[in-house]
Amino acid sequence: MVEIRTTGIIQRPAADVFAYLADYRRMHEWVFGLTTVEPVGQSDYGLGAIFEGSVDLGPKTLSSTARISDWEQDRRISLDSLSGFEFIATMRLDQETPDRTALDFELRYAESGGVAAKAFARTIEPLLALAARVTTTKLCEACVLATAQPPSATA
Repeated sequence: MVEIRTTGIIQRPAADVFAYLADYRRMHEWVFGLTTVEPVGQSDYGLGAIFEGSVDLGPKTLSSTARISDWEQDRRISLDSLSGFEFIATMRLDQETPDRTALDFELRYAESGGVAAKAFARTIEPLLALAARVTTTKLCEACVLATAQPPSATA
């Protein structure tokens, strides 16, 4: 497996960040190249929920069916592919202060198969690294905007 890691800081409590990133309906706001994401089955939240999705990386669209394989409230979510593009994505949160959360995004993907598959994996690695960096940056920015409290009305 090839591993790509990025980090970021979000000026919000971990509970707010977790609630935002756990809502699949908001993923289009921060996942680089996301073209589709839909739940499969009854559950769309929590451990065991399954999703089908596609990410457009320019020269290649990667599609997968993935399930939430790890879920620790306000700390960690992992998605493992069941079919399609083989990957494991993990978002870890560490609340550093009451209003500051560190994000660690880890993307691992398979480099299996023959010579052609390994060459393809090496070709898309820079694209996936860029996508991971942009996704992390967009998540940090979008989460702050989405969870901002509206200004109080003064009389």
